[in-house]
Amino acid sequence: MTTPDVAHAYAEQRARDWDAFVAGRGPLADYWARWEQLSFSWKFPIEFLQPLGLDAPDAFAPLEPLLNALRELDEVEVPPISWLHATYVRVGFLRATDVMWSQVESFYVNAAPRIRRVEPFSVRLAGISVADDERIYLGIEDGGSYREVRRQIRLGVPLVYEKMKDDPLVTADGDAFVPTLDLAFFTGRGDRARVRAVLEQYRDIDLGELPLTHMKMGRVPIQPHDHYIEIDIVAEIPLLGADHRKGYHN
Repeated sequence: MTTPDVAHAYAEQRARDWDAFVAGRGPLADYWARWEQLSFSWKFPIEFLQPLGLDAPDAFAPLEPLLNALRELDEVEVPPISWLHATYVRVGFLRATDVMWSQVESFYVNAAPRIRRVEPFSVRLAGISVADDERIYLGIEDGGSYREVRRQIRLGVPLVYEKMKDDPLVTADGDAFVPTLDLAFFTGRGDRARVRAVLEQYRDIDLGELPLTHMKMGRVPIQPHDHYIEIDIVAEIPLLGADHRKGYHN
């Protein structure tokens, strides 16, 4: 259940992001052009993620009017519901100098005993905003539970521990991670006023709560010709007291 202080901090972050979007000038970003650079020319990321579009597609039904309106805009590209997911730890990209496929099993095997210490929790999907002039997102209010999951993964997986040394969100005082779910991506065309007009009435939308019992890890096979190939879930790790028969798998 989302605690009031964390929920307020998340709402403030969405408000800051929205204000920056409204105050911005000039063209919107081309998200996938930036992704090509971030992903070292379309290498696949390995991520601990929550594939909410796969697990709970009906939860997004209230968003259909908004998504349909966004699909009419040149400014925006909208993925299918089944692709919608929230990334809480990006381990790295599949390439020789970062992550090898032969390492992937060790990531979830090492993370599993730590993740199993975390109590099952619920997330509330609420609030629309825009990040970095490149993507539209839905807020995820989790009471800070993903910060604890991230901490446990960091303690269990040496590669994640080393990478998080350079993560500006992780300091001696804790983790400032705020979970979000990307709903649409800017194409670099058009203008922000048209996007703002569509989003304005949905900014405070609340889709309700979803209970979570398992954390998941997957390979996201984004390619230049098809950004939304089905996510390859390689592990399902139960939280404390959840049904371990599902377990993790590859």
